[in-house]
Amino acid sequence: MIALFALGIFGCGSEAKTPTTDSKLSKMVVKTHKIESIDESNEIRVLGIVTSELEARPSFKTGGIIKKTYVKEGDMVTKGQLLATLEMDEINAQVHQAEEGLSKALRDKNRVSALYQDSVATLEQYQNVSTAYEVAKRTVEIAAFNKKYSEIRSPITGKVVKQIMFNGEVTGPGNPVYAILGVGKNDWIIKAGLTDRDWARVSQGDKVAIRMDAYPGQVYSGVLTEKTSVGGNASGTFDVQISFGQQPKNLAAGLVANLNIVSGHTDKQVVIPIEALVKSNGKDADIFTAENGRAKLIHIKIAKLLGDKVAVASGLEGINNVVTIGAMYLEDGENIAY
Repeated sequence: MIALFALGIFGCGSEAKTPTTDSKLSKMVVKTHKIESIDESNEIRVLGIVTSELEARPSFKTGGIIKKTYVKEGDMVTKGQLLATLEMDEINAQVHQAEEGLSKALRDKNRVSALYQDSVATLEQYQNVSTAYEVAKRTVEIAAFNKKYSEIRSPITGKVVKQIMFNGEVTGPGNPVYAILGVGKNDWIIKAGLTDRDWARVSQGDKVAIRMDAYPGQVYSGVLTEKTSVGGNASGTFDVQISFGQQPKNLAAGLVANLNIVSGHTDKQVVIPIEALVKSNGKDADIFTAENGRAKLIHIKIAKLLGDKVAVASGLEGINNVVTIGAMYLEDGENIAY
């Protein structure tokens, strides 16, 4: 870096003369670089997590005490396989009580109906026993439903990854007893979260290169199959889903995948040399531009690093050059030569 300063003119002896008014002003000699606009790389790199597209959390449709569970964590199950049953004593008692109540309600209805026909019973009495009969029928239907659904069967073929409830525990309708994941070749997917900018650049059908620490040196193919239209998950990103084209022989939920999504969408990107940055925190930076023979301080927003260049998100509107060599020694408004 070269700095040239005008020197005072010295005469004979040790006494220095004051520079004349027509002497050149001292200037810092700097080098500038023209701002470039390039096509943004269409590769998006992001981490994803392997999971299964097929997941089930089977539960009883009625409440009761779990009598027996038939599978445990790690077991493979097939669709329709019996998983658990409820204690039947109480349920059978409910069915018996409901059926007896229905029989009594029917007898009462028939008796009052005959009396009503003979004008002995009133209309109100007849309506009351008719209503009681309908309620008794509904009670029998509910008891029969509880008996019918006193067991749960697996809705999918897969692997039991978690047993949530056990023998002797009280469960209610909808409380999951197991978590089951599909582990077939076509069940595995990868989920990843993209920033707003990257989400806007990808589309369904984009190709994906998949690398996994579990299988070093291997690259598997994939395709982006889904992109959510709703953001705001815990990380503030938008979810996308990748399906495997090629995949390892063995996969497990939770494995980390390094993804290179090849987007079909490209944008123009403003870039400057990284040496132009005077001060930076990784997101914001200061740079100098040369304007009418003076250094002008500019604040910019950094989009991302691109090797020895920096992609600029904003701050360079209307600017056509940046100072590179000499920038670290400049002050705003300083005279420069370039």
